[in-house]
Amino acid sequence: MYFDYAATTPPNSEVLKTFEKVNREFWANPHALHRAGVRAETLLEQARRQVLTLFGAESAYRCIFTGGATESNNMAIKGVARQYESRGKHLITSAVEHPSVLGVFQWLEKEGWEVTILPVNAAGCVEPHILQDALRPDTMLVSLMHVNNEIGAINNVEALGRMIKTQSPAFFHVDAAQSVGKIDLSLANSPIDLLTFSAHKFCGLKGSGALLLKNKVQLPPLFHGGGQESGYRSGTADVATAAALAKALRIALEGRATAYQRVCSYKQTIAETFSGIDGTELNGALENSSPFVINYSVRGVRPETILHALEEQDMYISTVSACSAAKTPESSVVLALTGNHERAQTSIRISLSSLTAPEEIDALCATLKPTIESLRFKKKVGRKS
Repeated sequence: MYFDYAATTPPNSEVLKTFEKVNREFWANPHALHRAGVRAETLLEQARRQVLTLFGAESAYRCIFTGGATESNNMAIKGVARQYESRGKHLITSAVEHPSVLGVFQWLEKEGWEVTILPVNAAGCVEPHILQDALRPDTMLVSLMHVNNEIGAINNVEALGRMIKTQSPAFFHVDAAQSVGKIDLSLANSPIDLLTFSAHKFCGLKGSGALLLKNKVQLPPLFHGGGQESGYRSGTADVATAAALAKALRIALEGRATAYQRVCSYKQTIAETFSGIDGTELNGALENSSPFVINYSVRGVRPETILHALEEQDMYISTVSACSAAKTPESSVVLALTGNHERAQTSIRISLSSLTAPEEIDALCATLKPTIESLRFKKKVGRKS
């Protein structure tokens, strides 16, 4: 029973079929001038148009296929900073961003840019007045995630973006890795200038993502070479991966509304279970948050101990973000949220998807309390002995 969908999702069988078929029938280089190359290029551009159409972005945005959200985030943030450096060197982000965003800002700060890192409220969201106070005439980029990967907090990127546009010249980048295919997000008449995501978060393939950017936004090339992907990402395009991404996105959006309602009920059931377990605290909020992610701190028990105890019962959860799990035992997101090191060191994350079955939720909720209480008892006995 898998409860770590925020880390990755299994590829949809129809997506795998598309990937295999395109690799078998459209394997020619899409940049070649012969008929086979033109056929491959036609399919590549069809996938690109489909992605834009699904976002309501077909007229105002371009789609650049990438290797995933980390690459897309680097391309967007570094690209805007370098391209528009003459406009100003002030950048804004928040304390709870993904490492592929915060790491870029830390690097840019060392390179001479001035970075403002915004705090978040108790729910894990950026307050509009805090962002407003941070904006300056030389602010050139604001980067905020739509849905937080550890606690599920949802930023109102539409409202925040409109405020940015009315009060500064800054570009607005949104990391939507945890929202695309799950939470309603349209780019029709949107203030978002750059949007990034990964396909493997919505049952697509790993190593596949995209950067959507408004037509007015210009970036320096990420890779130099043959000038593919409109000059931004040189190298032979992977037609099969692009087609698979478009297919995964379409399938996810078709079932999004139904899955959302079902998973909302799952999250409520999990929250009710934790309310009956002493020494547990919700990180974030149940309201204004993604139903697909829920995070609790469990006082007195190491999170990896809970993880492995549940693993023995074929249940898989996570502690900190999978991208940070090997580096630190403490959640920087929970610390930014609560200011409490103990809570940050004892947090567990349960993440769901459209694939989660009600029987799995029942089994998890029946297991959580006895597992946690058993671990506490063993710890107590161990101290006495």
